[in-house]
Amino acid sequence: MSNEEKISENQEEDTFWEDGSFIESVSAEEMKEKEKTIHKKHDEDMNFNCKECNKKISAHNKDWHNEMCDDCFNKFFESH
Repeated sequence: MSNEEKISENQEEDTFWEDGSFIESVSAEEMKEKEKTIHKKHDEDMNFNCKECNKKISAHNKDWHNEMCDDCFNKFFESH
């Protein structure tokens, strides 16, 4: 591996774990369920509530935004 490849690989690693990243561990079964909503729109399947402010949220936000509306998700992870 060349020196340039090592630097490029390290830069990718660093950006993956940047401040503001949201990463959660899930089981294979949980992942199969979440994959069903990855391509849903933010206003589709609005049958859930934000765990912070109780605003209606989509299935996508429930599964991919830590059960929060976009505003609460952004505020929470900007502050951590």
